[in-house]
Amino acid sequence: MRELIVLKLGGSLITNKDRPFTLRRDVLEGIGRELREVWPTPLIIVHGGGSYAHPIAKRYRVFEGYKTPEHLKGFIETAKIVRRLNNEVIEALTDSGFPCIGIPASTFIITKNGRIETCNLDGFFTSLDIGITPVTCGDAVFDRILKFTILSGDTIASYLATRLRAKKVIFALDVDGVYVKDRITGEVKLAEKLTPGMPIEVFKLVEEDVTGGILRKIEEGFEAAEKGVEVLLINGLVRGRIRSAITGEEIIGTRLVY
Repeated sequence: MRELIVLKLGGSLITNKDRPFTLRRDVLEGIGRELREVWPTPLIIVHGGGSYAHPIAKRYRVFEGYKTPEHLKGFIETAKIVRRLNNEVIEALTDSGFPCIGIPASTFIITKNGRIETCNLDGFFTSLDIGITPVTCGDAVFDRILKFTILSGDTIASYLATRLRAKKVIFALDVDGVYVKDRITGEVKLAEKLTPGMPIEVFKLVEEDVTGGILRKIEEGFEAAEKGVEVLLINGLVRGRIRSAITGEEIIGTRLVY
């Protein structure tokens, strides 16, 4: 599947993180129209939990696993809200004319101590074969050690890109890419390219979420880049930029090179 592209839609891109349970439907509809223009490019979409999942997961510390009845309540509530978000994302994309179907992560992934242990992709292969894009998401999943935990969409995107030997994984954000701060001058600027071990300080534009924010994206991105996958971090709010990233045009963003 060397022509496959994995597109990760960040939670801050598709939801309003300042208002719980608020979808940026206009953003998703715009993305859907862009994706319709490149269909039937083999594509898997992964989206984050944003203002739907993160507040609940953080409040109940679901990532710790099953330790108390409160953890269990948080697991159930997180799973419920993730289904709701996934359905709303699918509705917005399909209303834009883009054929896709939701496959929440907990229906095909089981982790072991937080890392993906088993992953049944039969539904993905069948979906791609008939020209329908599978859309999965960061989720509350069952875990062989912890009983359950939170699995980030960034981890899922990197895993799928690596396992399926995708051509490219695109992290669509609400900013132009990774911003770095010069340790001497203090100047903050967009990094056009990042390599492991570069002596830079990543500038955090917003508070990190429960799944690690921009640092998690960089970490998981390098995991894929090491296996030969092209990795881009771009601004999904800029019209046409996701489409251009998929078709291989030169665009503003950050490229991870291993």
